[in-house]
Amino acid sequence: MESASVKELFVLGRVSLRATHGHEIMRTLRVSRSDLWVELSEKHVYYVLRKLERDGLVSATEERAGALPARKVYAITEAGRTALAAMMEADNLVRATPYSEFDVLLGMLCYTGVLDAAAKSAILERRRAVLAAKLEGLLAPSTAADAGREAGGFPAVMLDKVARGVRSEIEWLEGVMSRVERDGWDSLRPVFDPAVAVR
Repeated sequence: MESASVKELFVLGRVSLRATHGHEIMRTLRVSRSDLWVELSEKHVYYVLRKLERDGLVSATEERAGALPARKVYAITEAGRTALAAMMEADNLVRATPYSEFDVLLGMLCYTGVLDAAAKSAILERRRAVLAAKLEGLLAPSTAADAGREAGGFPAVMLDKVARGVRSEIEWLEGVMSRVERDGWDSLRPVFDPAVAVR
């Protein structure tokens, strides 16, 4: 898959853990601190859930608990599992410059079991290669970046900022890859128990 929506990836990935409703997705977002790297309002979560249902990636059933109003509970379909796997390999998320978009992808790699360990690690290798190429392009002479250095002032300062950011992202990613290699993907699973319903 060439392109995937980071918000759809987050919501579908969360539904893949177990059947859930929008309010629970928002609670998980806050409890897991995913709100630090994915911007989702409750209204947008329900919009994404309805879109995923229309696309056949989730199914919805009504659930009633006591005197509370009925609510829709969403479960992933087989088509949804296939789509989730493709979303996690989407080129735009591996190449994302806003690092938070890649962070959502990494989160879904850690949370879900849709891809095996080798496929997950291959995505990290692709990301490292993308970042290394970006850094090389920033530092290579005779590029548009070189014109920024020659211009001095603000362009040179921004070029330095971007290069430092890419270096930092590579270092962080290599730390994640080392942890996965040493301790396995399960070491990155969230601590909270998603099997416990949040009401």
